[in-house]
Amino acid sequence: MVKAIGSDIDLSVPSDCEYYDYVKDLLESEVVQSMKQYHHHGHTSLFQHSVNVSYYNFLLCKKWGLNARAGARGALLHDLFLYDWHEHVRKPGQQHHGWTHPHTALENARKYFSPTPLEEDIIVKHMFPLTPIPPKYKEAFCVTLTDKFCGAWEVLDHWVYTAGRPVRFIKRVFAQ
Repeated sequence: MVKAIGSDIDLSVPSDCEYYDYVKDLLESEVVQSMKQYHHHGHTSLFQHSVNVSYYNFLLCKKWGLNARAGARGALLHDLFLYDWHEHVRKPGQQHHGWTHPHTALENARKYFSPTPLEEDIIVKHMFPLTPIPPKYKEAFCVTLTDKFCGAWEVLDHWVYTAGRPVRFIKRVFAQ
């Protein structure tokens, strides 16, 4: 079962979900599945973060009459950098992960898939305004919004979960 944060919809059911029809080949690929092994925000994996951004970008693009297929596919691949950035050791002179990972993700997307120019723009420009070149397409601008929104939601979800553990422990101890 594949779900986006805050959603009860199973995104892996083909007959029930237009989103799945657009990203099925990507979701079922080994390289996208390998993203499950990397931590991203809080307790959210790189795979789950990418699904979150992809699904909400799909909904936003659809609502605004944009290319929802490209919006979903590009967003699913936007962080296809394939390493745990928390443990990544930069080479001398290499910039921080925040500036370099969009290009790494684009290289990997080209290596494993055949992204369209619109999907490529989504992948490489998703960190705007941290990366200075603005998106060329509206769908790519939507990903800059959904990526920040989902990242913040994932971090807050982790904080609430982490903060709740001591409270639950104390309640359990004093209830005895």
